[in-house]
Amino acid sequence: MKRVLLVLALIAAPLAGGQAPARSAPRNSGQYTISGVVVNAVTGQPLDRAEVSLHLPTVDTLVAETTTGEDGHFTFEHLAKGKYSLAASRRGYIGAAYDEHEGYSTAIVTGDGLKSDGLVFRLSPRAVIKGSVTDEAGDPVQQARVSLYRQNLRTGLGNIVRAGVAMTDDTGTYEIARLEAGNYYVAVNANPWYATRPQPKRDAQGNVVADDQHSSLDVAYPTTFYADVTDSDSATPIPVKAGDQVTVNFNLHAVPAVHLSVQVPSPEGRGFAMPQLSQDVFGLSEPAQPAMSYSWRGQERTSDGQTTVEFNGVAPGHYSVEMRGGGDSSHSASVDASSDAKIDLSQSTGMADVSGKVAMAGGEQIPDRVTVSLRSSEGRVGGGDRVGPDGTFSMHGLPPGNYEVWVTAADSSLAVTHLTATGAAVEGNMIKVGSAPVAISATIADGSATVTGFAMRDGKPAAGVMILLVPNPAVEREMFRRDQSDSDGSFQMSRVVPGQYTAVAIEDGWTLDWARPEVIAHYLAGGQKVTVPAHTKDFSIKDSVPVQPK
Repeated sequence: MKRVLLVLALIAAPLAGGQAPARSAPRNSGQYTISGVVVNAVTGQPLDRAEVSLHLPTVDTLVAETTTGEDGHFTFEHLAKGKYSLAASRRGYIGAAYDEHEGYSTAIVTGDGLKSDGLVFRLSPRAVIKGSVTDEAGDPVQQARVSLYRQNLRTGLGNIVRAGVAMTDDTGTYEIARLEAGNYYVAVNANPWYATRPQPKRDAQGNVVADDQHSSLDVAYPTTFYADVTDSDSATPIPVKAGDQVTVNFNLHAVPAVHLSVQVPSPEGRGFAMPQLSQDVFGLSEPAQPAMSYSWRGQERTSDGQTTVEFNGVAPGHYSVEMRGGGDSSHSASVDASSDAKIDLSQSTGMADVSGKVAMAGGEQIPDRVTVSLRSSEGRVGGGDRVGPDGTFSMHGLPPGNYEVWVTAADSSLAVTHLTATGAAVEGNMIKVGSAPVAISATIADGSATVTGFAMRDGKPAAGVMILLVPNPAVEREMFRRDQSDSDGSFQMSRVVPGQYTAVAIEDGWTLDWARPEVIAHYLAGGQKVTVPAHTKDFSIKDSVPVQPK
């Protein structure tokens, strides 16, 4: 069915010993019933006071709502033949639609010969990650920043994304609540309360002079990941189940800080952009430690048009230094800061300016609010820009790397069907960006087709199965479409771009990295080939799609 909408907050109180009567729209009448029981997904215990609502999924119209009694049961009677979505919520649990997975759910279909009673609606209790942060002496570390990351299954890549943040209180404790089940990672950034930062020494003329002496209190805490490692690649995943209360403690150890002296190009009359220091955390560019300072070296630019910025209080590690100013003033450098280091950004790798133009494949007008973005193979955005009325766009200071070209719009589903570029190598929808300017020309198509079909298991309709419409070639990730089969095995995928696809149905496929060609290739031979013609609005897959095991 369609993507899940948020559960409505319901206000009815349960009747003693039983279910509150369903509150239905006056026009609702028919001969069919949808009924079941709401249970704790972990224990199976029926849940009273669960608020259950029934909707028409295509227009999100509320049909009826009710509250479960002590036995957890709900019933919606006098329903017309059709398709309905169910949603439930209860305090202390994660509100959800029926059999929800990654934003998709199973709709209940009523009609002759279709089963719509005896449903088991599982609600998952919220989970918590909590703990304490202490220093070498065992004392609490206050105002430590605790960052939460989790494995993201929605993109089909299994990449790691930000999932929350908390600060420790005066006892050094933290708590991040209302969590769904999944694999999480935890990192801590903090500064020793007793650390001292050196003040720049100046000569009689006021110029900063070099000073290699370090105080014993010039220390820093490295970014620390569970369990006690300083590299995200070595971090241990924390599996969290529904209702878990997981304790994750940290004991931080200060190390001698290093100083990074960054020479920044500042051409006459242009000033300069402040360099940014960052770390790679699970493939994400995260700002380096929050309390680092910088100082100006000298009151004026040097004769070669450079200014020096010094970062103090930096823990040893691998960092990126970037200065984004556009054109020749954008630079980036990587540094393994095991000791004090000097970085001359004028001698570092330049960052590319990317511009281009998009046009619709059929020559029609470009939709409103179109954005072009360049994303890494892991789905992380390197840069983006809103397309102008003439189809042009530009972005500045893009780090070298391989990027996919994505085109999105608020009310349209777009995909790149043809791509050329100067200044960058092109393979499919992937461009390889260096330091030279890049000019892109992209032809795009609007996904306006709705594709429907049925999933079957052993000759019977299969409910709750992950359905994928896989483009050919499977590397064109923006053309993937996904759904979950309804109670009669039906599925529907909207905004499909014309082209060739394979429809596959995978049992419990929600944890697969399905967008990776090497993963989905295993299932293509067992799917149904589909060609969606241009200018098609509704397309039905003739043969049923067989369900394959994960």
